[in-house]
Amino acid sequence: MSGSHLSLCMIVRDEAAMLPGFLAAVAGLWDELIVADTGSRDGSPELIRAAGGQIVDFPWCDDFAAARNASLAPARGNWILFLDADERIDAELSAAIRGMVRTDRRAGAATVTMRNALPDGGHREARLLRMFRNTPDIRFRHRIHEDVADDVAGYLARERLELRHLPGGVNHLGYVRETAAVRHKKERDLRLLRAALNDDPGDLYCRFKILELARYWDDRDLLAAEADAARSALESAPDEALAGRAWSGELAALIAQTLPAPTAALSWLDAQAPRVEPGPAWHLRRGVLLESCDRLCEAETAWRACLDSIESPVGGVASMPATRPLLGLCRLAALRGDALTAAELARRAATLAPRDPEALLAAVSFLPGREAADFADTLTRAHPEAAVPLAQALLSAGQPESAFTALANGRGDPREALGAAVLALSLGLELDVEIDLDAETAERELRVWLGALWSGRRADLRERFTAGAGALSGAFPWLESWLAERSGAISPSRR
Repeated sequence: MSGSHLSLCMIVRDEAAMLPGFLAAVAGLWDELIVADTGSRDGSPELIRAAGGQIVDFPWCDDFAAARNASLAPARGNWILFLDADERIDAELSAAIRGMVRTDRRAGAATVTMRNALPDGGHREARLLRMFRNTPDIRFRHRIHEDVADDVAGYLARERLELRHLPGGVNHLGYVRETAAVRHKKERDLRLLRAALNDDPGDLYCRFKILELARYWDDRDLLAAEADAARSALESAPDEALAGRAWSGELAALIAQTLPAPTAALSWLDAQAPRVEPGPAWHLRRGVLLESCDRLCEAETAWRACLDSIESPVGGVASMPATRPLLGLCRLAALRGDALTAAELARRAATLAPRDPEALLAAVSFLPGREAADFADTLTRAHPEAAVPLAQALLSAGQPESAFTALANGRGDPREALGAAVLALSLGLELDVEIDLDAETAERELRVWLGALWSGRRADLRERFTAGAGALSGAFPWLESWLAERSGAISPSRR
């Protein structure tokens, strides 16, 4: 191989904005960089060539597997590593990769931890197969969400080599929702997944990915529209099509989420247990359904199994944060009257997901007053982006003064100014703020603040807000009638 030990293979199209950061993160890692470019018009190929990489021109044909395989064809390294331009490898993983390539003769492939940021401030992690020895026996399959798992498994068995799970990880930037929306990834992915199903209607993996896509984008119509077909496909699939498929339990959990009656959904989910691979999502859904059926002891068992499968994943796979099972256990502790346990569980959940409204509300509600204030101060100093949802949770919990402090620790988001205005009116204070939000965003955000105010038990805060709401009526002409519907109050301008 002429000293070329590690081939980094990629597919790229119009990634000039992402490539500088990517190339800096992988500097010194690869011996050979090969990029299949599928039609860039923004200078991406020039950036790759300037970094010492090789460009393979590959006209796009709606097939990610074909493009990936085009990047593999000229690779001369002993090992293949494949990454994307919107992924950032950390130093620990980079060192582990180089060490394995140089010294580990028993290794035949390796997984890495992929971290995806979630809207609640947490991270969803998954172990993904991203490295394998360079052999023509391993090629990608599936036109989208392409993988090499089947080929790698066969190769490892034949060659009696081992799969490694490398330390460190990769931060994935591309599916942060704002970035993904700009690049129209939802529409593209859905189009390719449906095309793949046209090729093979029995492709359960594609059906799973469509439901996963609907969940990610909170598209309930899409989830409902696709769930019946996925259920039929799962029920009719032979057992061997599900054996060893780590995603099969999550597919069943997503389908069960769409079934209308908790008792029926639980019965259906349990009926799939012998055929699918239980994982965190499976146990979580069971816990939610058992709680809905008032089978609380069994729900606790399911949520603890969920935590166990996250903390000690089978095969190195961890696919979700622990926030939801922790909150489930928190609710059960509260029902038992165990406030100390409920508070600690809520604190853990909110620390893992610092923008999750349910976790934040639980934390500030169960923690004693001074502890809640200290928790809020610590959280916003570490995560200033959490100031708004935390302040809303504090307002719901009847702690407007602490909510003001949380906003003061924020990062200058215009939504913070709107929240400060709501809090000032609720406390009967005068506060001159400038709200730099477009009308649609401002209305949506004000309704969230009003929801927090009205969900709390502090009638005095609502009364003071209503009395001073005329200060906002010019910017929000609907506010007067909204208040009248809920409290019978008439704004000062109408008295």
